Amino acid sequence: MNKLKWCKKILIALAVVILLPLIIVGVTIAGIYALFQTPKDKKEYKKSRYYADFKQKFTMDILNSPEYRFYNSAVRRNLQLKYIKQESNGFEYFIYNETIYLFPDFEQIDFDENKKYWQVDCDGDWKPFDECYDKLLDKLDKTAIYPVKLLVERKMFPILNLNGKDIPNCIFVTWNYENVFENEESPSKMLIPENSKELYEMMLQTPNLCGSFELTDDGEKIMWHLYENIMIEIGVDPSACYFGVSEWSLGKIESGITHWHPSIFEVYDEVCSIGKLGSVMVLCSTANSGALMFYGSKADCPYSPDKKYLLGKYYYLEAK
Repeated sequence: MNKLKWCKKILIALAVVILLPLIIVGVTIAGIYALFQTPKDKKEYKKSRYYADFKQKFTMDILNSPEYRFYNSAVRRNLQLKYIKQESNGFEYFIYNETIYLFPDFEQIDFDENKKYWQVDCDGDWKPFDECYDKLLDKLDKTAIYPVKLLVERKMFPILNLNGKDIPNCIFVTWNYENVFENEESPSKMLIPENSKELYEMMLQTPNLCGSFELTDDGEKIMWHLYENIMIEIGVDPSACYFGVSEWSLGKIESGITHWHPSIFEVYDEVCSIGKLGSVMVLCSTANSGALMFYGSKADCPYSPDKKYLLGKYYYLEAK
């Protein structure tokens, strides 16, 4: 018995010896990233319309918050709505077309097949949806005079196909907070593409998507001619998706610029952010590497079309 205890202690000690350097390296890298990234994020935040209107203190996660992402986009798109930030508790919501829209305070929503109810993930703790939704309603200072909807991004559902699912009536599903109320009638927002063919069909149904694209004969890739002399290659797989951007000349790929790997929950959103009318993508490349610097609305792009890049080539690509 004592021998077994000693063996366990030795294994624990070995695990600590092996893992501790990795933990130290990970913490150091995270610290260095935060040291350089935080000032950049803070500068971006101070330039935003959200900060100009509400003067809310900067936090590490504010650029990813639903409220920040929606508000800046709504102002840029001139949506006719009333946005409220309550003085009593800082709770934010907006009124649009005589409907009150709330933002979720959870990370995911899923259906529990065993308990037969919808549940939400709040910092790793799964709770019944109805319970969490009632707590959100309690944060309203006044009794709602309009119908209330909870604005939920599609990627918050891990379910790939929402068609036929009995989603709570109070939930309004949108593809992302930057494009709320655009093309909401499209059936595409209920689906997450599991392969390139499904993404290709979603792209065919997307209005204002620029360029021309085609599915390869084997159905494995989408070749997207979005800009002159630039080809975007897209592959979709549940394990890992692929975006590759290359220079294109005389019907063939000349050289790769950069590539990245979104998840299946992100790939369609990135297609729209890159290729819808009025979007831009900014890249840079050197002899050894390339980088994606920005993609999204031209109005939100921090880079100039004529920026000089001394270490290599600079690409400012606008979807037209």
